[in-house]
Amino acid sequence: MSAAEEFTQWRRMRNEGLAVPFGWLSLSSYQWLPADPGHLDLVPGAWSADASGARAGFAAADMVTTPDGDPVSGTLSKSMHEDESMHFVRHGDTLVELGVRGGRYMIRTRERTHPRLKAFSGVPVFDHDAHFVVAGRFTPFHAPKVVPIDSFRPDTTLKAELVGEVEFTLAGHAASLAATQNADGALTLAFRDTTNGEQTAPWRFVTVPAPGADGSVTIDFNRTLNYPMAFSPFAVCPAPVPGNRLGFAVRAGEKQPH
Repeated sequence: MSAAEEFTQWRRMRNEGLAVPFGWLSLSSYQWLPADPGHLDLVPGAWSADASGARAGFAAADMVTTPDGDPVSGTLSKSMHEDESMHFVRHGDTLVELGVRGGRYMIRTRERTHPRLKAFSGVPVFDHDAHFVVAGRFTPFHAPKVVPIDSFRPDTTLKAELVGEVEFTLAGHAASLAATQNADGALTLAFRDTTNGEQTAPWRFVTVPAPGADGSVTIDFNRTLNYPMAFSPFAVCPAPVPGNRLGFAVRAGEKQPH
């Protein structure tokens, strides 16, 4: 299979993953939980949260269930850590996700019948270009660096654990990007470039397979992805660290959705 054919297959799998019933395209709200029990949009019940955890009280008439379909009546409580999320309850075609972001409890509602999901026909992409597959070198830091970063939401600050830097040359431009690392050893490079705001989302990311023993990596910018914020205003999404800004155009990977 050629590189272009592999790219086409990978794109098909990406689009299928986005189109699942309660995926990123189904987000319909993002709401902070109040300190005192109160009502939220799109879901029944009385919701609240404090330092000890989140609580939601439901009556049998609310017709709320667990994600597995068991009826819920009474108060549910849950304590979570930063950046954790879970499917909490369901109400008809609405799935409620509970999580902690920036030290505060929030919910996101996901609608399996959301118009955005119904209208989705795939993410627009740049044509595959072999020139955007480049060799690089990963240099790890002596110890990971945990740094504060912005997010897509102006009211939420996140943290990133940077493990090192990846150096490469693309289209004659020497560049370096700080990397985070996944559980399988793969690296994530979140970056901005000069296409942002015109052809592409405000920032994007590319995943790089785990470095070799000598630090060598291969970066395929054709596989640059949008964060969920490109599809919904109810996503959070970590911003790149300030230094991860490329002063040239990366016309590869996903474009800004229509």
